[in-house]
Amino acid sequence: MMRDLSKDSTHLYVEDRAQTFIDNLVIESVQDITRRWHTPQRYQDEPVLRKDRPWEVNPVLSYSSYCVLRDPDDGLFKCWYEQMTGQPNKKLMCLGMESQQLYAESEDGIHWTKPELDLFKVDGRKTNIVLGRGEHCLSVLIDPHSKSNEDRFKGFYTRMWDNNSQRQNQCVYSADGIHWTTYDELPQMGMAGPRLCDVTILFYDDDAREFVQNTRHIFMTAAATRSQWDRDESFARPYEPDYFASYNQRRVWQSRSADFIHWSDPVLVAACDEEEDNLDESLYGMPQFKVGTVHLATVGVFRAVDNEMDVQLLVSRDGLRWQRTMKRQPFLAPRGEGNWDAHMVSMTSPPIEVGDQLYFFHGGTNFHHDWWLVGAREGIDHPETIDPLGCGAGFGLGLATLRKDGYAGLYANQYRTGVIITRPLISMGTQLEVNARCAPGGSVRVEVADRFDQVAEPCNRDNCDPLTGDSVAHTVTWRGNPTIPTGRDQGMFWRKLKFYLHDAELFSFRFKDLVEDQKQFKTEKEW
Repeated sequence: MMRDLSKDSTHLYVEDRAQTFIDNLVIESVQDITRRWHTPQRYQDEPVLRKDRPWEVNPVLSYSSYCVLRDPDDGLFKCWYEQMTGQPNKKLMCLGMESQQLYAESEDGIHWTKPELDLFKVDGRKTNIVLGRGEHCLSVLIDPHSKSNEDRFKGFYTRMWDNNSQRQNQCVYSADGIHWTTYDELPQMGMAGPRLCDVTILFYDDDAREFVQNTRHIFMTAAATRSQWDRDESFARPYEPDYFASYNQRRVWQSRSADFIHWSDPVLVAACDEEEDNLDESLYGMPQFKVGTVHLATVGVFRAVDNEMDVQLLVSRDGLRWQRTMKRQPFLAPRGEGNWDAHMVSMTSPPIEVGDQLYFFHGGTNFHHDWWLVGAREGIDHPETIDPLGCGAGFGLGLATLRKDGYAGLYANQYRTGVIITRPLISMGTQLEVNARCAPGGSVRVEVADRFDQVAEPCNRDNCDPLTGDSVAHTVTWRGNPTIPTGRDQGMFWRKLKFYLHDAELFSFRFKDLVEDQKQFKTEKEW
């Protein structure tokens, strides 16, 4: 049996990137310490963006029919969201499958405007429609290394026409996120060519300078199911446990590209398992992002019988092998009857750092997943089936916030001092920054040691000036001096940290103010 390749000593090369405690990789030992999980808290009860224009038929903010980014050039929050149009068709879906992409922007992420543009008019009136010819599941990213401003924004979507009887993946580019141009060449997904299922979410791997998409395979539901299935009787396909050849539940694949056109064969990266997940659960879209040296993802978990969806948090050390966190409890959950996000929530974009907080924009709805879409053809007796547009408020965009790096904290109470010892970490940083919160009377102290547990004087526990408040970026000092012994000649490219917590919680740490390695091109035998 192969060893767990997500854990390897090379992961302990951390340089100046934040180290969190979402997994145990950097932890050598703990004493009188527990892990606390934290989830984003809704900014307000109501959505920050919802249907309010006469040309908006039915905006659908679910996977992956919306995307929120913050443009580093002008500082604006920018949102692209989908609406379904078309005539009701009981044999297909309630509103057919004609889609358009709309655009909104905001200075603070809370108050949004929908600019009225000349691109697509409805009844002679300007609208905020920016793509209007069947573009479905648009995902947008900002290319930090684009060769020109003209293609700084890049988008990937599924184009649908003839009532969804025809599908084709297309890529587009834009200078402003409003005026889009289609690439001359269709995207090629390895052996599958220009074919994918829908729900694609883009991510940019800045280290590799590669575009990444977490998506669905064209043959995701085309497995050799042995059971008979009538599409008009149930939206859900038969599920056959312990038989991989027929596995047809929603799951997530990853594909990569250097040029945004030619993509690798999709590789399966996330799926429900038959030991821990329920029989009717499957995975929807999965936005991926990095926090320090770890990859995180917020994945949609769909429960077919209840017809509801929540969001769970995944962690990975390489961006390919993923694990659930929080004991599979929701990172964000629907709030139940009486709320605008009663039955489904989704996240399709990475969080946006705003000051000391992370902004998580999420979709939500008081509709169920598919009763309003296909209930009529199945004869389902539910208000959403009888009146799919009039039964509720539909979809909206919500905002939830979380402390920077605050996904998980290591906590010690006021009765015993908690101790956290890290594994030996490689960094040429000369200072240490911590993200921690102390209760009144609480404190955090730090000691620095080499890999042989010898204290790197003067950075011992007694000399440490304690953190006694709340800070996401506190520079640790020892009798007023922030300097940590650093350098290969001192044997201090490896160092261990010992944290002493009293009624306090530690969220992350990082080395900073790196010095240049004078022998950076040394062979591996010289380390």
